[in-house]
Amino acid sequence: MQLRARTFLFAIIGSVCLFSFSACKKDFSQDKPFAPVYTPTIYIGSQNQFLYAFDPANGQKKWEYFAGSNIHSSPLVMGDYVYVTAENGFIHKLDAKTGTLVKRIAVGGTLQSTPYGEMKGKDGNDYIYIGTGSSNSLIAYDVTADSVEWTFTTGDNVFSSPTIYDTLVVVGSNDGKVYGINKFTGVKGWEFQTGGPVISSPTVNAAGYVYVGSNDYNLYCLHVVDGTQKWQFATNGLVQSSPISYGGNAIFGSNDGNIYCVDTATAIARWKVKTSDRVNSSPTFWTKQDESSSVQVVLVGSYDYKMYAINILDGSIRWSFPTKAIITSSPLVFNDKVYFGSFDKYLYCARPDNGDLIWKQNINGLIECSPAVDNLNKKSIYTSSISGNSIY
Repeated sequence: MQLRARTFLFAIIGSVCLFSFSACKKDFSQDKPFAPVYTPTIYIGSQNQFLYAFDPANGQKKWEYFAGSNIHSSPLVMGDYVYVTAENGFIHKLDAKTGTLVKRIAVGGTLQSTPYGEMKGKDGNDYIYIGTGSSNSLIAYDVTADSVEWTFTTGDNVFSSPTIYDTLVVVGSNDGKVYGINKFTGVKGWEFQTGGPVISSPTVNAAGYVYVGSNDYNLYCLHVVDGTQKWQFATNGLVQSSPISYGGNAIFGSNDGNIYCVDTATAIARWKVKTSDRVNSSPTFWTKQDESSSVQVVLVGSYDYKMYAINILDGSIRWSFPTKAIITSSPLVFNDKVYFGSFDKYLYCARPDNGDLIWKQNINGLIECSPAVDNLNKKSIYTSSISGNSIY
């Protein structure tokens, strides 16, 4: 009897407590999750068919995305998205922060050309310009309307990456020509014939000159308005490296193993640096100045397994960084760090002033893709020069 009374009492107390908590529930505010905090991201693709997103500061992996085919070209950051092209003919539109697939865009052909993005172009829409292999064309794709705006056909594969100057898209083709194409209509404005396939990606400087290499061993300087030649500079090997134009210089690599710095006014070499193998990597530039010193270096990789930092004034080698395989990936500079990939399957982060390693990440795949950075500014300002988007 005593046990039953005790049980009954506990039941009453439990009911009262339950009622009390239920009655008071409305007095507690619901906890809301903290808004996610996003930081800059460095992207790199690989022959293992994955795109990786890393923290630029420490190399910690944020996410990875399987593209289903080799990734040769640099990713493109535009708006809230990162676009990555795969060699099986698809552009993958991903959420730049999370890596979530938004859309797979079927372009066709073999995609090795890095896309050029233009925000708020014609009709206020966003556009991607990209060259294709197999279908031998340059395509303008309206990513806002999700449709092809126009297609321009060349005589061979387009592995060169396009760039834009005013109303012209400038791009090379394996048919040996450099083209200036109206970005609104896809109508050819001009063409220039070289003596070999043009895989090098053109650079156009503020003065209106196009610099581009050819497999005929030459670097060409053209007038962007009409495509006429100003000068050509001969090397002893294929010029597949994409040049940069900086401070009155055109800087590029050649398969003859040299890195050249050519005066853009006279077409005379100011200096050249001999490496031990081909230079397909495209150079970039880093400078830093404080009260006590000024450092200006050209950064470029070589098939001799090394990344080089060269003083732009005299061509002396400031440092070289050894990896364990060839470097075709073009370096990227962001927040006073240089990033580059190697066929040894590592993405490296080093100091551009002295070459000291900051971190490295093994991604288990050969890297010929060049890195790009999302600085949370919705566009690819920070990217390697092979993309045609170089800030120089």
